[in-house]
Amino acid sequence: MPHSLASTQHEFGRVQDLYLPVGLAVLAIVVVAFLFAVVRYRARPGRVARPTRDRNVLEAAIATVIAGIVAVLLVVTLRANADITDSARHGRPGFAVDVLTYRWGWQFTYPSLPGVIDRTRPNRPPVLHVPAETTVRFRMRTEDVVHAFWVPAVRYKADAWPDTTRTFDLVFPEGEALSGHCAQYCGLKHSDMVFTVDAMAPAEFRAWAAEARR
Repeated sequence: MPHSLASTQHEFGRVQDLYLPVGLAVLAIVVVAFLFAVVRYRARPGRVARPTRDRNVLEAAIATVIAGIVAVLLVVTLRANADITDSARHGRPGFAVDVLTYRWGWQFTYPSLPGVIDRTRPNRPPVLHVPAETTVRFRMRTEDVVHAFWVPAVRYKADAWPDTTRTFDLVFPEGEALSGHCAQYCGLKHSDMVFTVDAMAPAEFRAWAAEARR
């Protein structure tokens, strides 16, 4: 399996595997502390409220634990992102796609297939055609505001900034039609900025490309 696929699905999958139990643990602690406070300090007949006392040591310990958790999550996330960037920088793409974003749609063109365009049409999202299990290099730019290329299934999101061309590599699993979205709010029809990724087996993709050239 190419390294780029591991860098998106596997690397960010591992990050998610860490975030999920940490988030659940924090949620459990907050819920337990809340219920304890509700039961322990509830209003009761004959009970008189007393001024609270500062617990500096306890508060410092809680702050230290929270800072430690944030530091670990930050290091793990940045390391995974660095691995992805390094993989894209040194990988050898097998196919290339140029992405143009605009309000409110997508345009996909293929340098090796002149004249072939997949573009958003009224009430018809575009289909991005790519070979599966192959490193695909994307060059993305926007013609107006900030947009974001997001395919949840491959655990990857890339922002498109005005006056900037963004380059990144992805590998898609075979035999799956994946959904894509714009992940940056860009105006009233932001929700219309969707697309589908058709990741075809190599032989099927070659047949599609030959037909597209004609």
